[in-house]
Amino acid sequence: MLKSSRSFAPIAKRLLSSASEPSSKDLLEKSVILGMKSSKPKASSASVNSEKKNDMDLRVLDESIRKSEYLSQGYRDSKRFAQLPPHYARNQHLELSSNSTDSLRSILWKFDAPIRYAFAYGSGVFSQGYSSPDTQTDLIFGVTYPEHWHSINMKYNPDHYSCLRYFGSGVVSKFQEVGAGVYFNPFVEIEGQLVKYGVVSIDNLVTDLSKWNSFYLAGRLQKPVKILRDDTMVRYWNQQNLKAAATLAYHQLPESETFDEFQFFKNITSLSYIGDVRYRLGAENPKKIDNIVEKNFEYFQQYYSPIMDEVINKKEFLLPPGFTVENASKKLEKTILRSSTSQMLKGLFTAGVNKSIKYAVAKRLKAKQ
Repeated sequence: MLKSSRSFAPIAKRLLSSASEPSSKDLLEKSVILGMKSSKPKASSASVNSEKKNDMDLRVLDESIRKSEYLSQGYRDSKRFAQLPPHYARNQHLELSSNSTDSLRSILWKFDAPIRYAFAYGSGVFSQGYSSPDTQTDLIFGVTYPEHWHSINMKYNPDHYSCLRYFGSGVVSKFQEVGAGVYFNPFVEIEGQLVKYGVVSIDNLVTDLSKWNSFYLAGRLQKPVKILRDDTMVRYWNQQNLKAAATLAYHQLPESETFDEFQFFKNITSLSYIGDVRYRLGAENPKKIDNIVEKNFEYFQQYYSPIMDEVINKKEFLLPPGFTVENASKKLEKTILRSSTSQMLKGLFTAGVNKSIKYAVAKRLKAKQ
């Protein structure tokens, strides 16, 4: 099992000397694919094995340059995503019962403001082994222009907002940018359902998926979700996000001849809670990770089916820029602590004091179940 990333500098210089793109050097320096750690042969009999390792390094480096191309050319190139086949990353489209799907879509149709990407997640959609009268249906809306979106939404749904609505959509969108860049309206009743929906700009969403700069949305999308409105660019970067999560989860498995699929999915799920302030304050059920995987095991299998083949069988590893197997846990802990704390404090203003207290009490009750 691979346990560390390696430097490709010696090989890189030979490859880059014949590269036609002037930005290839910068691209290589920001390469995010993990490779095998090299070692000098101890005897001449090992020269064949060393040669094979070098060949593998070259293949991994080529893969790295291809997949990291966005770093030098811009990773929001709409032409590139328009060329993706329609079936690309179909593993992300999980099938729920028709009643559940219709119920979730009926919520979406109640919004007049344009929603580009939307998904449902959490215990209100995917069972976690407990129920509560205050359990909400959690949704995230990816929008192109947040200020414009809030302006329209406040016109038709002013009661969804706290007193911040009196300051206008400009102030609301400024608050949205604080922390992880998500603005939540909790405890909203829509179509007879209790709903909590978050609004995020597509730019912030894609940045988090590709760079893990807050891990607030990247972590949520690493667990099974129900996509209600799809976007090709988000789907592409979420596939890379899933592959990166699988890379870390695989390297965290103990050395064993038998692959433990349940533990693999637990490792993926636990990434979201490293440093989460709610976990530290006891606002989350201590068995939550086990419950999520146990109750949704088949969804995990479907969600990660092609990813597992790439990471586990083909050993194609991927991590965002600046992350390695060695530093990922520490970096994620700091990142998640910062983003989860800022989002929690922001909720006092965006949700209002009463709803914030109600949400905290509901969380505490579920933590005891």
